[in-house]
Amino acid sequence: MDIQIKIDKSIDEDNIMLTVKKMTPEYSKIIDQIQNISFKLIGLKDNQKYQLMNTQILKIFSVDKKVCAIREDKQAFWLSETLKELTVKLPNNFLRISHSEIVNADKIVSFELTFGGKLKIYLRSGEVTYSSRGYLQNIKEYFGI
Repeated sequence: MDIQIKIDKSIDEDNIMLTVKKMTPEYSKIIDQIQNISFKLIGLKDNQKYQLMNTQILKIFSVDKKVCAIREDKQAFWLSETLKELTVKLPNNFLRISHSEIVNADKIVSFELTFGGKLKIYLRSGEVTYSSRGYLQNIKEYFGI
């Protein structure tokens, strides 16, 4: 592996580019670590704002056009962003598994393919959720299967 660093004081914003032959879980982890450096998410609970650490977030879902983040301790926080905005903002270890749900891949214990072509996903908290078929390929690519 060849690593090159170029310092350019004339640029306005830092830029990191990886050129890889194939995306692997190892490269995904490197990207996650880089993205986590500047990641901030603010959630609302009982009229108070809380900074949510991505390592604590289990899943994010929408219900009645509102977006909710669930931490591992099962506390719920309302978010001001849409799922579409969060899909761009969140680190790569957050996987969109359906139109209405994003999960933290680091919190997935196991998964299995169901008869209908969906994935049954078991989370560390004991919860079970399902992916939709439209997002199955992205999940497989993330895990390298």
